[in-house]
Amino acid sequence: MNVAAAEGALREALDALADAGAALRARPRAEIAEALAEAWEELADAERARGSEARERLVRSSGLTLPMVAWALRATLGDARAELAALAARMEPPPGTREAPPALGALFLAGNVFTAAVAPLSVALLARVPVLVKASSADDALPRLFADALAAHDAALGAACLVVSPPRGAVALEATILHRAGVVSVFGRDETLASIRARLPAGTAFVGHGHGLGLGWVARGADLRAAAKGLARDVAAYDQRGCMSPHAIGVDGDGAAFAEALAEALADEARVLPRGPLPTAVGAAQVQWRGVAIARGTLLEGDGFAVAHEAAGDHAPRLSPGWRNVTVFDADLAGFAARAGTLGAHLKAIGVAGGDPRALAAALPVGLAPRVCAAGAMQTPPLGAYADGLPPWEGWRRFVSVE
Repeated sequence: MNVAAAEGALREALDALADAGAALRARPRAEIAEALAEAWEELADAERARGSEARERLVRSSGLTLPMVAWALRATLGDARAELAALAARMEPPPGTREAPPALGALFLAGNVFTAAVAPLSVALLARVPVLVKASSADDALPRLFADALAAHDAALGAACLVVSPPRGAVALEATILHRAGVVSVFGRDETLASIRARLPAGTAFVGHGHGLGLGWVARGADLRAAAKGLARDVAAYDQRGCMSPHAIGVDGDGAAFAEALAEALADEARVLPRGPLPTAVGAAQVQWRGVAIARGTLLEGDGFAVAHEAAGDHAPRLSPGWRNVTVFDADLAGFAARAGTLGAHLKAIGVAGGDPRALAAALPVGLAPRVCAAGAMQTPPLGAYADGLPPWEGWRRFVSVE
């Protein structure tokens, strides 16, 4: 199909999507949540999906191993029904307002964590906004499987969700999308966010979630083996490719002993959730990172993972290339909070072991807004979790104030 024909087909699809908005805006939010839960639970059914065509599609698309894909679906969707119902209740309009959702929304997804589509896609539909999902051409299996499941379960609601995967550089097609959407939500690299924002018409709401990473924190007196077990799962999940994956872990105490415990825990994770194939480019970065680790401190290597114990000094901890390579450094609470502050808006999450997450949150520099949670829970945020300090429905909801 040539460019002109593709643009024409996209305009027709956007017209149909916008037309589905009238029925969507008339639906009770609790009813939408129930339909969403049915579609997501169909994909999360581990027994029915294991070895199925859908599960194999997810493995090929995500680049993760089958055990990791199965874990990710269970961890993300296991409580979807209850979480969606609770989120729908939270989204009821405040007194004295009337909802006025955008006529059409666009959701641009990254390709590093395949389940990252679940929360924003669900929120868009719960906000009663028909949504075009621009999925990464390298990893679009989950949003497409969801759209198919939703259409099969609820045709009217399915008509309000369209998934497209245009090739890289399809500027004209992107322009067609951007000029129709009333809200555009983008997950991806900072450069991608800047490019899309610059091309938006005036008045279009923009919500951007750019490059991010996570840190871990082990408080003084923590059980090091328990802390290592929780943070090892946070590192191993999605092969440390997510914006909430910890790349460095601060330890208030015996960092060397924790590094050894973490290496043992990562070896256990490798047996349960083996790592996917390592891309060549990442392999080169990994070799360099590990070489520097040997020069600066101690490196503990295993099958598909490595732990470096280094002195952080007064600067930011050295970040890893991901793919289950992680730095451990020594720091007290104040020192850790100061080093966390150097990452600014790129710091998305902190996993806390053996301490009170609220105490750490209170010590962070003003303006820093990561998600602070218990170690082992970094990669499983609730569907209604804040992101970059913003509520999940940011940009998707609008109100008329009636006075």
